[in-house]
Amino acid sequence: MATPTNTNQTSSKIDYPHGRAVIVLPSYDERENIEPLIRALLAEQANIEGFELHILVSDGHSKDGTQEIALGLTEEFSNVHFIDVNQRGIGAGLYKGFQYALNELKADVLVEMDSDFQHNPADVPVLLAKVAEGYEVVVGSRFLSESQNNMPPFRRLLSHGANGVLRMALGLRHITEITTSFRAIKKQAFLRIKESDVPWWEERSFIAVPVFLVRMLEAGASSAEVPMTMHPRVMGYSKMVYWRYIRDVLWFAFRDRMGWTR
Repeated sequence: MATPTNTNQTSSKIDYPHGRAVIVLPSYDERENIEPLIRALLAEQANIEGFELHILVSDGHSKDGTQEIALGLTEEFSNVHFIDVNQRGIGAGLYKGFQYALNELKADVLVEMDSDFQHNPADVPVLLAKVAEGYEVVVGSRFLSESQNNMPPFRRLLSHGANGVLRMALGLRHITEITTSFRAIKKQAFLRIKESDVPWWEERSFIAVPVFLVRMLEAGASSAEVPMTMHPRVMGYSKMVYWRYIRDVLWFAFRDRMGWTR
């Protein structure tokens, strides 16, 4: 790993009463997106009160130059970090990124976010402002009246269907968004969950994303939702295999209803 230099404006002299927030970006072949995304996120520090912002690229051993770009940014900015998890899949990228953020970067808050620029960096301060109010898990939702979902019709239909199935099967009435990977999580909420509670971290499917949220809510985490903006991917390619995700959502919902997922 490259050694960061202190060219960023963050400083120990600045008071951050709410601690350090680490944005974990699971990535695989995102050379077109990773640098503009990181620079856009760094610019949001000016809009974030009380949190010291850090960014961790948790890469699935990209071969397209993503790693080299990310490592270059670690040399430019002291609050940009990189790990190669040497394993594809959003679940592995998130889980190993969370562990590194807590153990090595001393994160107080974990922010999970996609690396493809579909999530809006300007929504991160909104997530963290809600955490500052005391909530342990804050979810960016596409289904609130103030949200903007600019995805194509098929993707909107898929997200509505997946969320509806899981909410109905699991009895989650107080939350509208389960499947998107845009959340802020206090350290203690993550630490209540054992790795075995989400046995799908190693899967290349996206099923770990909703299951992780379900398990935190089941463990009693206080939660809130905030509106978000969702954009279609402009550069790069999607890693989601839609039929596999639909299959996994239905299978998990059925097994959890039957009490077989523990």
